[in-house]
Amino acid sequence: MSSTASDLGQLGVNLLWLRPGEVGGTETYARRVLAALAADSPDLSIHLFGTAPGIEAVTPADATVTAHTAASTALPPTRRLFVERTWLPGAVKAAGLDVLHHLGGTVSINPDVASLVTIHDLQPLDHPDNFSSTKIRFLQRAIPAAIERAGAVATPSEWVREEVISRFDLNADEVLAVSAFADPVDLATPAQPSALISHIVSQGPTLLYPAMTLNHKNHRLLFDAFADAVRRDPELQLVCVGSPGRDDAEIRAHADSVSARIHMLGYVSRADLDSLYRSADALVFPSRYEGFGLPILEAQNYGLPVICSNVTAMPEVAGDGARLIDPLNPGQWADAMTERFTPVDRARLVAAGFENARRYSIEATAAQQKRAYAQVGA
Repeated sequence: MSSTASDLGQLGVNLLWLRPGEVGGTETYARRVLAALAADSPDLSIHLFGTAPGIEAVTPADATVTAHTAASTALPPTRRLFVERTWLPGAVKAAGLDVLHHLGGTVSINPDVASLVTIHDLQPLDHPDNFSSTKIRFLQRAIPAAIERAGAVATPSEWVREEVISRFDLNADEVLAVSAFADPVDLATPAQPSALISHIVSQGPTLLYPAMTLNHKNHRLLFDAFADAVRRDPELQLVCVGSPGRDDAEIRAHADSVSARIHMLGYVSRADLDSLYRSADALVFPSRYEGFGLPILEAQNYGLPVICSNVTAMPEVAGDGARLIDPLNPGQWADAMTERFTPVDRARLVAAGFENARRYSIEATAAQQKRAYAQVGA
């Protein structure tokens, strides 16, 4: 059942952290949450506080929003913190909010309004070696401070929820999981691939890995496993897409040294990504750490078999619709990439994937997010 604006009160979302194309899955997550709220409660007006590019990147076309713009360009982290402490409190007060949602995982010195913070994962605390020394010093202070300052905490998965409850000794009802969802796919509509994508997928069996080039995404282990796999199956190829991350140069250099059949395409259009999901033979997702793992659901929605890691939130998100593998075992990945699915195995995995993806609907995201907002004032 749809909610009205009066049910939810005056909501604000802090998007000052959002630098389009640079923050990975948190940008997509913010877009899905806002889309779910807009679809569920079309009369709801949400106040968005951020930069012009950040607000534009995540605002649904059919949403009613009031944009409070702090800058015309994305803010570097140090400048963003200054703006959160100076501009944001006054802007929030003037808007007369009931709840302010910090979707970026940190909370500045809070304005006088109830707040919710989304903690996407605890990777900075679990694996500080994946971050620069400056960033890790900030996050190791900012994450505990955010949890202390907020009235309630949201997470993208039950796995992160349980980690947050355990690490910070919180009551279970103070932390709520708000999952993302995969956009519906009309598989009856033919793909419209670019010339580049058409050429690549015509060259042989294609494995797809959509992820930013970050060390924890485990590209290098995947490349080493692929080198073994392609010796057994010379027509096999691997396509990697995603915005460049902080480890992009090193990961690309490793790909070049391993095989000419690894295609590092970087960021691709939604149309090209759609074509790759439709034409690939399998999704490979060897990440070592995920708070959610949306590409798993996206692949399942396309009827694409999924091979993914068996750690962190990935088994939860994948359900029964994936082959789960140790992300530290290149031999297992090489075997999985060269073992052809029998028609029966493929049909079973695809059917399980479709069924699993239905658990993560836009309606479920909206309902979970509204419960989290209600918890702030409980």
